[in-house]
Amino acid sequence: MTINTENSEESRLLENKVLFGEIKLKYSKWVAYTIVMLIVFTQCYSVVSSIYIMNQYAYYAFMNEKYPTRNTMQTVGGSDSACTVNTSKVEYKQQIVVQKLTSEWNIYCALAQNIPAVFISMNLASYSDVYGRKPFFLVPLIGTFLKNLACSLGIYFKIGIQWFIGFYVIEGSTGIWASTLSMAFCFVADTTMPGKTRSFVIALIETSIGLGAIISTSLTGYIIQWTDSYMYPEFLSVIIVTIGILLAVFVLPETLHPSRKRDDHVSICQNMRNVTECYTSEFSPLGKRWMFILLIFIFIMSAFGNLGRPNVEQIYQMNSPFCWDSVRIGWYAAVRNLAWSFGSIAIIKLFHLCTTDDVIALVGCITCVASAILEGIASTDLYLYLAAGASIGSVVTLPMYRAIMSQMTPPHKQGSIFAGVAAVEVICNMGASVSANAIYDATIDYYKGMTFFVMAGYGGVGIILCLLFISEKKRTLSDVTPK
Repeated sequence: MTINTENSEESRLLENKVLFGEIKLKYSKWVAYTIVMLIVFTQCYSVVSSIYIMNQYAYYAFMNEKYPTRNTMQTVGGSDSACTVNTSKVEYKQQIVVQKLTSEWNIYCALAQNIPAVFISMNLASYSDVYGRKPFFLVPLIGTFLKNLACSLGIYFKIGIQWFIGFYVIEGSTGIWASTLSMAFCFVADTTMPGKTRSFVIALIETSIGLGAIISTSLTGYIIQWTDSYMYPEFLSVIIVTIGILLAVFVLPETLHPSRKRDDHVSICQNMRNVTECYTSEFSPLGKRWMFILLIFIFIMSAFGNLGRPNVEQIYQMNSPFCWDSVRIGWYAAVRNLAWSFGSIAIIKLFHLCTTDDVIALVGCITCVASAILEGIASTDLYLYLAAGASIGSVVTLPMYRAIMSQMTPPHKQGSIFAGVAAVEVICNMGASVSANAIYDATIDYYKGMTFFVMAGYGGVGIILCLLFISEKKRTLSDVTPK
């Protein structure tokens, strides 16, 4: 029996063109995408800046609390004179104690932030299929604003570092950055046809994350040094995210046409079940259940291999044998984020000339493994910068598999698919941060780089799963192609 796939494909594309043609934007699509990227940029700047500030402030606060006679502001914000590589000295042992306290504090913050965020992120994007996209951009932006404002005030009034954990609960209760990302991807799915254009625009959204991270990390270290304070750069992050809130309220257009809104006003519990629809066989005629399941496992491995690194890297670099100050930490993060984000765009544009999204994702897993191994064996600054260079495009796996899953999803279920991915990303963000800090805490006395070898292992599993997906996908397509 011959299957007329050409006609079915043409009819599907025609149906999609009619749906997308109904969307009337106030601006051209690329102006609208720029607005979305600016919103993502402002939140990413604020989130990443706060991560670096609070990690260094926690180290400073614990050092001040445990060893008040030591000049800790020099250790963290200025020169590296208080950092020692002599393992027999008292100062070295003090560093080890403070590193452990800081990594444990990071674990508590990650749990406080991400546990409530899992449930919120599962609902925001999915409910946007019913109520529209624009309102749900605001919720996580407001959460970041409140949390960073609370941290600024906490630093100014010098409250106990343990109280800051409660501020992370505030941000987590509004869905964190992953929910903003899922809304941005819904926006893109509303206004693009499935294919390479959608993949590229999704990658551009991811690049705006990288741009926010590059500018915030390179600038934050200098502000800490110039002001001799952690409060001013933290308050600057509040101002930046406020710009994102204003853009979302007054400039961002609505992209969900009334004809494409889901009319099922379901309960929260039912809505949370909707985000797992893609793992059932009847979810989409465009992709099989095993594809969605395998894709989400690849996504998890890539997320675990990358998302836990920034948090533990700072503690790694602040102490022997590197003894970096806030400026050098910031510049390294900027270089690494440049390789992550703009390297991803370069890889996508280059490989799209000759191959597909799933092969590009495989390349990302390979660079993740290479960079993590180099960072794990690093004993000099050169090795660290080689690791940053080797990480070019290592996060490209995330946007590629988002794009593949979106392309296999019907237009009226885009919110559900991105909500499901956002929830997984929040869980991975929590798991990666907790596991990276826990492994670092457990192995610091023996081998500090062990946590990076574990991250390389995640990337290795991702490579195997990518190869399996590519192989099975080819076999599936050959089975349905007419002879």
